[in-house]
Amino acid sequence: MHRRIVSAGVLLACLLVAMPATAQRYQWNSDRPDGHAPAGVKADFTLPRGEIYVGYRYFEETFRGTLVGTVEVTSDDVLDFFTVATPSYDRTVHELEVRYGVADWGTLEVSVPFHRNNMLKETNLVFFETSSDVLGDVSIRGLFRLLEMDEYRLSLTLGGTVPTGKLGKSGPTATGTGVLPYTMQGGSGSPDILVGGTFQVQNDVASVGAQFNSVIRFMDNWADYRLGNRYDFSIWGAYSVTDWVSFSLRGFWEHWNRIEGSESRTNGAEDPLANSFAQGGERIVIPFGINLYLREGNAAGHRLSIEYYATVHEDLNGPQPSMERTLVISWQTLLF
Repeated sequence: MHRRIVSAGVLLACLLVAMPATAQRYQWNSDRPDGHAPAGVKADFTLPRGEIYVGYRYFEETFRGTLVGTVEVTSDDVLDFFTVATPSYDRTVHELEVRYGVADWGTLEVSVPFHRNNMLKETNLVFFETSSDVLGDVSIRGLFRLLEMDEYRLSLTLGGTVPTGKLGKSGPTATGTGVLPYTMQGGSGSPDILVGGTFQVQNDVASVGAQFNSVIRFMDNWADYRLGNRYDFSIWGAYSVTDWVSFSLRGFWEHWNRIEGSESRTNGAEDPLANSFAQGGERIVIPFGINLYLREGNAAGHRLSIEYYATVHEDLNGPQPSMERTLVISWQTLLF
């Protein structure tokens, strides 16, 4: 019930923002602060032929405490069944994006992430830290324009990942040094399929958008396991208070399946984060954002967007860290 109320509230807010768009026709304008989606939304727009876009996105995620399903449990509860508990987990991601307008109807996008993970581990005897700095999987997408009519935009995303993220990253464990759990690795270890779509509508002061994304895993990696499929859906509204500042509100739902198979060099009976059956879950967050579109000086045409995520619902399949907060900062500009 709580989830339905929150989702309905976000949807209602977005629809209220969009109401003026139904009263009169408007021509879409991307040269305004809400002309692009909020900071945490990827692959949201296509480019005219020959244009080149560069973007940088920074994610800072903080996890505190542990959930089983929707129930919060203590480290002592986890240690009743496992050797190791994870009371805190911090993750940062630096991601570089480049897009090129191949044609007026199609854009090529390449994104390269770098992950930094840090976990505090606890046993019945000691606390210890483990960390990993790893290149993630490179994503290559084609963004295809399906509709461009007045104030409406609709695009389809098709692509895949290149398994450049390192597997087998090792570090401190409860029994010495060994291969770290799944979340500490660089990527999936296998090529994955990316499918999504984005719809946006704009009026003279505001814009509304919705996006669906999926990551389809269709084969095991060389370590004989397969990460679960991932699905997410966003709906957002943004309101321009000036010609260079807008505020946004977004609802974001994500779901990820359990892992099939297991990494034989880890011990799922020791650490729940190394247990493939304890992975998977879903989460709903409400990101609040501010978007700046610079118009003067050497930085004219640059965009800076920030989002802060408030978690409103989590349902995790096993003892997993609970998301406390997320901060996303995005910078974008057109080179040509």
